[in-house]
Amino acid sequence: MRTQGVKYVHVYCIDNILCKVADPHWLGYCIEKRADVSTKTIRKIPGELVGSVCLDNGRPRVTEYSELGPELAEKKTKDGRLLFCAGSIANHVFSLDFLESFCEYSFHLPYHRASKKIAHITSDGTIVKPTSPNGIKLEQFVFDVFEKSQNFYIWEVEREDEFSPLKNAESAGKECLSTCKRDLALVNRKWLEAVGAIVKGDDPVFIDASTSYCGE
Repeated sequence: MRTQGVKYVHVYCIDNILCKVADPHWLGYCIEKRADVSTKTIRKIPGELVGSVCLDNGRPRVTEYSELGPELAEKKTKDGRLLFCAGSIANHVFSLDFLESFCEYSFHLPYHRASKKIAHITSDGTIVKPTSPNGIKLEQFVFDVFEKSQNFYIWEVEREDEFSPLKNAESAGKECLSTCKRDLALVNRKWLEAVGAIVKGDDPVFIDASTSYCGE
């Protein structure tokens, strides 16, 4: 990448239909500020199962919702906002210089424990689909390099404009294919109305991505 002149890498780790790939405003900000790491966040709502971008002993990090605990997760400031309000949407920019500093076998990301419902087959061939967690999954996350950053920035975005994840089957009714399509259509409708178009009816409206990147 360096021989091709690449200086920054955009990484997003969630299936998010509203992700702005290589967002020029965000990248421009990172370049101007000489950020080695930047991450996009949304304002969290109570009970939301996303990690929180925060400071730990003065160093940036993401604390997973399963690690924060309900008491801290719901704690609020004097003005009524969640104390841990910066929700991580797994959308990051790294400088190539920063990434190269970790390309050594001596560097290891820590493991995070996640309780999972794991389907399995019994000795008599019965398929069991548990309704409560029955296993532990050890996970590693790219955001654990945040604490090594020397020039870290958060870029907060509007949820309805940039975050509609695909996490579930259609039967869940949320964060599924139909909600992704709905949210994309709403963004595209907003773009049209912003330039004076009158959009009649409630049918979904989709704009070809090759026609407009962000409503221009």
